[in-house]
Amino acid sequence: MAFIPSRRKKHRGSRSGEVKLQLTSMMDMFTILLVFLLKTYSTHGQLINPSQDLTLPISEIQHPPEVGLDVTVSNDWILVNGRPVERIESVETLDGFVIPKLQTSLSAYAQHGQRLEEQYGTPFSGKVTIQGDRNLPYRTLIKILATCGQSDFPNMRLVVYRKEG
Repeated sequence: MAFIPSRRKKHRGSRSGEVKLQLTSMMDMFTILLVFLLKTYSTHGQLINPSQDLTLPISEIQHPPEVGLDVTVSNDWILVNGRPVERIESVETLDGFVIPKLQTSLSAYAQHGQRLEEQYGTPFSGKVTIQGDRNLPYRTLIKILATCGQSDFPNMRLVVYRKEG
C-alpha cells in the first residue's frame, strides 16, 4: 500500500501564521544604500549660504570657506546671522570707523562664545565671514572690518565667488 499524505496536514503547516523573513535580499539592499550614501557624502558641504540680493565679488582664492559668525552687508541693511542690525544709510553718514549697533551685536556673540569656552571647553575662534555686494563702498567695508576687529572677532574672511579656470 502506498503512502498518501493527508490533506489536513498539508494545509495545516501553511496556516500556522509562521512567516519566514528572507534577510539576504534585505542585507543586499542596505549594503547598496550604504555604499551609495558614503559615495555621495561630502565633508566640504556648503558652509555659507549666500544672500539672494547680493552679487559677490569674484576672486582667484584657493582656500575653502570656514565656519564663523555670518555678517551680511546688503544694499539696505547690515545683518548678523540673518538679523538686521543697522541700516546702510546711517553707516555711510557715520564719522568714526566703529559702527555702535554692530559692535554691540558682535560683542554679545563674542561674550556668548567665551562663556561657552569657559563652561564646555569649546574654543572661541573669533572667526567672522563677511558677505558684501561687489558694489559695496570701500569706506563702508573698512568700517565693518574695524568694528569686527574691535568686537573680539579678529579673524575675518570675505566671501567671494571663486573664478573658474
